[in-house]
Amino acid sequence: DKDFKRDCSEFSGGWQMRIAMAKLFLQQPEVLLLDEPTNHLDIETQLWVEQYLVNYPGAILLISHDRALLDTLCTRTIAFSHGRAEEFAGNFSYFERESVLRKEIRLKQYTAQQREIAETQRFIDRFRASANKATLVQSRIKLLAKVERIPAPEQDDAVMNFKFPPPPNSGHTVAKIEAVSKAYGPLQIFSGFDFEINKGEKFAIVGPNGAGKSTFCRLVTAQEPPDTGEVTLGHKVAPSFFSQNHADELDPAITILETVEAVASRDAMPHVRNLLGCFLFRGDDVFKKVGVLSGGERSRVALVCMLLKPANFLILDEPTNHLDMQSQGVLQRALLDYPGSVMIVSHNRDFLDSLVTKTLEFRPGEEPRLFSGNIAYYLDKIAEEKSSASPSTKRAPATTADAEVRPGTQKSESIPGVNRKDQRRLEALAREAKTKILAPLENELASLEAKIADHEATQATLSASLTSEQVTSDSEKLRQTTNALEKATKALDLAYTRWSSLTEEIEMVKAKHGL
Repeated sequence: DKDFKRDCSEFSGGWQMRIAMAKLFLQQPEVLLLDEPTNHLDIETQLWVEQYLVNYPGAILLISHDRALLDTLCTRTIAFSHGRAEEFAGNFSYFERESVLRKEIRLKQYTAQQREIAETQRFIDRFRASANKATLVQSRIKLLAKVERIPAPEQDDAVMNFKFPPPPNSGHTVAKIEAVSKAYGPLQIFSGFDFEINKGEKFAIVGPNGAGKSTFCRLVTAQEPPDTGEVTLGHKVAPSFFSQNHADELDPAITILETVEAVASRDAMPHVRNLLGCFLFRGDDVFKKVGVLSGGERSRVALVCMLLKPANFLILDEPTNHLDMQSQGVLQRALLDYPGSVMIVSHNRDFLDSLVTKTLEFRPGEEPRLFSGNIAYYLDKIAEEKSSASPSTKRAPATTADAEVRPGTQKSESIPGVNRKDQRRLEALAREAKTKILAPLENELASLEAKIADHEATQATLSASLTSEQVTSDSEKLRQTTNALEKATKALDLAYTRWSSLTEEIEMVKAKHGL
């Protein structure tokens, strides 16, 4: 309830996006214009949004890389490619099939016309000097000039089938988590958690934001120690961890190409440019300095570097953020063929579904649960649980005491030996204690989000100045501006890292204390 009274400016960008979308849904306009509406949403929220949009009475114009949403919702698809828009009377899967057929037809039409043009030109060249063929030649020349040329079919980017370097052999047990507990101050994330990861397993980690998914990754990779218990990697296990924050480790003074070539093996070196192209770095983009890249671009560079390193245990935290569908496909196919173990934190249902065989669910205030199946299996099980739980949630005939409980509140249990007045006083003290725990965290979050806004403004100003002739023509100014941009980017990334852990703490405190 406290969140409802806060100014929208106090919330992070992701939460502001949710607020704006909720406002838009409540307005119910005749036409909804949605640009990546499922970004930053956990899977259950994605499903809610999807179902809402399916039943929406108005028209919807949607931009998205969420294939599951596009397939469920859309009845028409407009594809933009090579400066041309083309319409398809179906969903995304229909578009994929139909676009292949259309390209084949266009190629056949173009080939046939080129053959006819070549034959006509040969006739003209052969009989141009012949007097008795002059009329025919002139007729063919005029005919050729009037031909409406079919444009050459665009050459789409070749499908890249990247393969990971052969992983070193390891023992059967890849990682063992024994009686692990982890807390941030009053926020308890795990308590006595046991889990084992075995060789060759590929599993997804899912759950709402702030449930502890990223914390679990950091524990497994020894980036954070558990408070109690032990995390042990198996015999000859070579882990490789990707998260959005790993872009901080890149050298800002060298180019994208130099960064990737530094980790590529000799066998992979000829394929580096193609691989970078698949992750949206094409042409002269590869010669950009890492220091001038946006956070999303640096994350893609870090992902490419990780793909080229030999490892037998991959830990990926939101790897498909900032990737288009082609890039997602490259990564998905590579992971399907990868013989090592894979642990993926993601909300991308389509990406995960054909890839993982187990799903580990995290929820605030609850112990993690393992489901022995992919995302579709997991969602079916969750739906079954909700369905079976619904009869038991029906209220029994209300007593007088029950009738006093307001909607949206929870009736407190009486404490033996304590009268109602004292009980209310104890409850007030408990609420006050909870507020004292939560208030410092929320104050820090508000201050941090203000700093993030300042850092983003500074970064945008410095990035814009790098295109100024006044700066680019002066080597000293260029050096100073580049250094300042590097510092601003690093400060922003550190603020984002703290924001992520802080919001996780706040969500867990709220879940634990029912705030």
